[in-house]
Amino acid sequence: MRVLIVEDDVPKYGKIRACLVEAGLDENEIDLVVTAQEAVSALEARRYDLLLLDVNLPLKPGDEKPKRGGGLAVLRELHRGEAANTPQYIVGVTAYEDVVKEFGAEFSDHLWSLVHFTEGNNHWAAQLASKVAYIRASLASRRFSDGTTYGTDVAILTAVEAVEFAAVGDLPAGWQPLRATNDETRYLSGSLHLGGRDASLIAANAPRMGMAATAILAAKLIQQFRPRLLLMVGMCAGRADEVNAGDIIIADPTWDWGSGKIKSVDDAPFFEPAPHQLDLDADIAEICRGLANNRDLLNGIRKDAKGVRPPFELNAHVGPMVSGAAVVAHKPTFDELQRQHRGLIGLDMEAYAVASAALGAGRPRPHAVIVKGVCDYADKDKAGDFQQYAASVSAAFAMRVADQVLERL
Repeated sequence: MRVLIVEDDVPKYGKIRACLVEAGLDENEIDLVVTAQEAVSALEARRYDLLLLDVNLPLKPGDEKPKRGGGLAVLRELHRGEAANTPQYIVGVTAYEDVVKEFGAEFSDHLWSLVHFTEGNNHWAAQLASKVAYIRASLASRRFSDGTTYGTDVAILTAVEAVEFAAVGDLPAGWQPLRATNDETRYLSGSLHLGGRDASLIAANAPRMGMAATAILAAKLIQQFRPRLLLMVGMCAGRADEVNAGDIIIADPTWDWGSGKIKSVDDAPFFEPAPHQLDLDADIAEICRGLANNRDLLNGIRKDAKGVRPPFELNAHVGPMVSGAAVVAHKPTFDELQRQHRGLIGLDMEAYAVASAALGAGRPRPHAVIVKGVCDYADKDKAGDFQQYAASVSAAFAMRVADQVLERL
């Protein structure tokens, strides 16, 4: 892996270099230049995997002071694409909050990241370490697949951007946009202290609801990032006599309610279900049950959640969740699905796809966990009043699951 640092502040460069070495890079893999002009020359001379670029830079050797936004000259030269080798990953690094506000949009427009370097907070270092870990895993996967190496700790996927993905974005993970090779999917990378370490996170939202789009995204997340844990969070319908609006359901098992055979009985169509039920890992299910019994945890999640709170205390349930291709707003249909599992408590459109993608992935396979919040009862009164709250508690509870699962992996 080759890294080019473009930085004119020597103490700041030293801290960034130390961070990269601590993340596993050899010092010989790191090059330094000081000006925008030298950066373009270095990029023309060789290919780098990661460019770490100070935003305020001298434009050319001999300039006494850095120019505000001088690093943008490098980005614009790369955008022209005429001579320099554009690194796959570009991260801007600045110590000034006003620079983040002024130039952040230009980085985001090209799906590049801008990190706020601060002396008293090492969050920037965790972000860089996460980026390095992903790039190294990605480079390794291009050369070989050993069947054992993971690239990231947690991958999170959702199916409704405005509500579910927004709840993931609210997690304090320092999210940064991430561009994967030959892939237009919008990924976010971040980190949280989970399992006793700074865990690397990747998040993405499926382009539409349903099992097909979700299965494709889950497979891409697994192939691109090799996560230890694959989480789906968001909203589901709940069985009214078993759960309340706002409750959390952890799917165990999950299956496709449309799997089976339609045959003729007395010249009338009759659906004969043949569900393929996928169970949650037994150890993870036990972790989830323990968290579901933690009243202080659930009260705290309810208190901090966004959205309209239902008039019930928050409870979490580990139980059967069925998936289907259609939105269900018809209670008799939901009731009929209980013939496939008498303990059915949840209904969504994606859970089975995520579990199937994890089961069918090449090694090392992730553990798949589906955590969803109940936003309605799949009846004629289906409404969006509690959607934001359901997505919020789902994401928060999923992070507690990840914390305990990663501690054991």
